[in-house]
Amino acid sequence: MISKLNNKELDQKIKSLARAENKLLAIVIEHIKEADRRKLYLDFNYANLYDYLVKECGYPGGSAQRRIDAARLLAIEPKLKAKIESGEINLSQTTLLQKAFREKSQTVTPEQKRSLVAKICDRTVAESQVIISKELDLKVKATTKVTHQKDESVRIEITLTKEEWESLQKARDLASNATQSNDLPKLIKYLSEKFIKQKEGSTATVAVKKQVLQRDQCCQYKDPYTQRLCGSRWNLHIDHIKPKWAGGADDIENLRVLCQKHNHHIYRQQAGIKSISSRTPVGAEVPLK
Repeated sequence: MISKLNNKELDQKIKSLARAENKLLAIVIEHIKEADRRKLYLDFNYANLYDYLVKECGYPGGSAQRRIDAARLLAIEPKLKAKIESGEINLSQTTLLQKAFREKSQTVTPEQKRSLVAKICDRTVAESQVIISKELDLKVKATTKVTHQKDESVRIEITLTKEEWESLQKARDLASNATQSNDLPKLIKYLSEKFIKQKEGSTATVAVKKQVLQRDQCCQYKDPYTQRLCGSRWNLHIDHIKPKWAGGADDIENLRVLCQKHNHHIYRQQAGIKSISSRTPVGAEVPLK
């Protein structure tokens, strides 16, 4: 049983299986190459190799396309089989190559293709993208593209300089404790909310804040239906009754004490967002002790 293996045995087993998987993958690619050469899919009443692999062999669409890309590259560079078997090249890299070759159409020679296969051996996908782009002189895509989707989400395609990308990665690392993720959309949301909150946040003096706390002493949120006061004395924050972005002043009359939960609740209402982390909202006042 797997659970009985010690760590060293489990490590060796995984590596052994990975080598076997790569070897089997190389054999599969070789067979797909032959099926493509014979146009085997036509005998099974499919219009193309992709449909045959998806509908007849049960591959997911992306997996089928990656194997087709590798098979067609193998037809040009026979050494590719050994490189896939050894793990020097993976399917993501072969797909990168084939997409680039399609973009350059008829201008890439078989010799260039074989040369690129050798150059991306033992490289990461990111490194391979740079090598392929430079070797084939692929056009730099700098136009920002925004697509609005049916669920009202927005897909954005942008191009960053090397320096911009490095800055974004550094910001993602520094914000990882707050976002609990390395997901870029979450980082953008975090930074946006932080900036908005800072711009709309309180500039009231410490003396004014203390006066407000002495006056209110507890959370002043009232149920809109029963007018019942929250009254919590835990984790209190200073809040603007009329938000700063709406012209609210830092006067004592426009300030109140809210507990953390009702501070979140009011912030959600003002920002028009459906959910927010249970942690203190970005840019919120430091809890009053």
